[in-house]
Amino acid sequence: MRHAEAFPGPYGDPSPSSDLGRPLTPVGRRQAHERGTQLREIGFIPELVLISPAMRSGETYAAFGPFSTTAVPQVRQDGRLYECGSESILEVLQETPENFNNIIVIGHNPDLYQLVMDLAGHAIDDPDKSILIRGFPVASLACFTVHGPWHALARKQAVLTRALCN
Repeated sequence: MRHAEAFPGPYGDPSPSSDLGRPLTPVGRRQAHERGTQLREIGFIPELVLISPAMRSGETYAAFGPFSTTAVPQVRQDGRLYECGSESILEVLQETPENFNNIIVIGHNPDLYQLVMDLAGHAIDDPDKSILIRGFPVASLACFTVHGPWHALARKQAVLTRALCN
């Protein structure tokens, strides 16, 4: 998932620390809450949440709301999910212990969109998923099923099951 809408950085300050500290807007909080509701409706309960070190990624996850009253997912922040390339995000997923089945990654474009497109392969030709061709705006979500161990995850080796990009 791409983080929800965030406030822009301070005018004239392009520094990484300024970008990392950008919080969600009120619209972004609503977007994230809606995505959390949609995930609960399809029965997705994360066991592992991987977030970038950017404030907006953590706030996106927090705005989802609780998924379960019993199971609390493990949350890991990883710097490789922030402006390090789609290969870095794939590496993070490949390092995931096999005891985790339901994982959500909350990150950033363009890297996240590139990984989604790489994993999806020709699935974007499916009319229900062709929405990905138009891009991956804030609060977009792509759901995949992965057959096999995480360490073997590779491009075009996952099944795109759902794309929410509005």
